[in-house]
Amino acid sequence: MSRTPQSRILSLTSSAAFATGLGMIPLHRLPRPVKTGYIALPAVLGAGAAVAALCRRDPGAREAGHDAPRRNRSTALLATLPLAVGGIIAGSGVVSIWIDRGVEGFLRRRGVPAPRVAMGLASGALALTMDLVSERRSALAEDPTLEEHVLALLSEADPMQLDPGRRGGAAAEEYQPEAEAITEILRRDGVITAVQLDEVWQDWFNTPLTLLLGAARAAALAAELSAEAAELSPPPSAR
Repeated sequence: MSRTPQSRILSLTSSAAFATGLGMIPLHRLPRPVKTGYIALPAVLGAGAAVAALCRRDPGAREAGHDAPRRNRSTALLATLPLAVGGIIAGSGVVSIWIDRGVEGFLRRRGVPAPRVAMGLASGALALTMDLVSERRSALAEDPTLEEHVLALLSEADPMQLDPGRRGGAAAEEYQPEAEAITEILRRDGVITAVQLDEVWQDWFNTPLTLLLGAARAAALAAELSAEAAELSPPPSAR
């Protein structure tokens, strides 16, 4: 289900504001009990999650009839893996406090008047950037069937006369890279033109598509691809 522009802006703003607020908290100056909880609580939760995952992974290992080596391996995993996971998480917490102290000290030595504000703004900017990148990746992963249809149409047109998927011909996915490039254009713009198809083919084969198919067939292929995009994908404004 696609989000409205208002909900998208609210989500991005909230995430950036939350990260900004966290970045302004001086971790190294927190009271000792709070710092201990900051380090220990995630470690305990992570170790508990590792134990639960191991128990779900092989519940039959606790039943009778399994050989002793298998039981010994399960016992060793239950004993060591959660400790390792907890140790890594706790170590990450200690390192984050150390980095927090080091960054604030560096900014103070550089004469930055409000280092915690600067750190908070940097955290917010980083969170916003990561959210935007994640959104972009999600958008490119939408409607996997569109890419399949694009590949099918390219294989049917077969501009390079490779007979993809046929006996004695090239692999069925021969036009996969071109299909991915065309699909990205369709998801971005909603349509594709013969000129854009020429550009894709020029990039991959140093030859315009219209030179291989002729202007009429290239225009017809662009129309078919645009029709598939309209049927299988939401319009760009709805994303």
